Amino acid sequence: MFTNSKFIAIALSTTFLVACGGGGGGGGGASNVSTLSFPLQTGYRAIIANGMSKTFTISGSCTGTGSKTVAAANTAATFEGRAAFSSVSTLIMTVASPCNSIAQSFTSYVDTNYVPIGMNSVGVNYGVYLTAPVVPSSVKVGDTGIIGTENLYTNSTKTVGNGTTASSYVVTADTANTAIINLIGKIYDTSSNLTATEQDIYRIDSLGALTPISVDILYSSGAHIVLTYN
Repeated sequence: MFTNSKFIAIALSTTFLVACGGGGGGGGGASNVSTLSFPLQTGYRAIIANGMSKTFTISGSCTGTGSKTVAAANTAATFEGRAAFSSVSTLIMTVASPCNSIAQSFTSYVDTNYVPIGMNSVGVNYGVYLTAPVVPSSVKVGDTGIIGTENLYTNSTKTVGNGTTASSYVVTADTANTAIINLIGKIYDTSSNLTATEQDIYRIDSLGALTPISVDILYSSGAHIVLTYN
């Protein structure tokens, strides 16, 4: 969600995974339970507005290395007839057999308040939020909630559906001054069958600064990969 959660699982499901099985997991180990309120919306807007560039290692059903670059969302654009800012993201993965290495780019769109409105990955998916997703202004350890649902199509004509993605969040303990934000993206096909679950793990501090930790993707086929950011 913050850096286009769910896109990784969608992209990899069509071009990356050949093997099944394997494991691994991401996240932080709790040492204290914070009682602070964390300004999630502030941190979310900052990471969208400023972008990020990270490298990672890949474990589980596939092994290797990669990078993800998300440009700052500051380019004026129009999406679905609305004024927007656009941001181009690039995902590169170099992996060992039996998986396939990939290099893909896509464009995400937010409104002028940095609320996501959709994305376009030519040849993969065209996504539209029909109802604006909701990122809470503040959260505490133990909070959970629904963010929103994005409708997917094969291209911008929106004549052929390609499933949906449903986003939610869970806040878990980390330290006395930080918490773990788990952004959960469930990807469904056009028959409402769950095809993949992606968990994007961030650490948040008291000022709202978000630090990406990992991406954990489990496919209905049994394939399981974990991207651990360096």
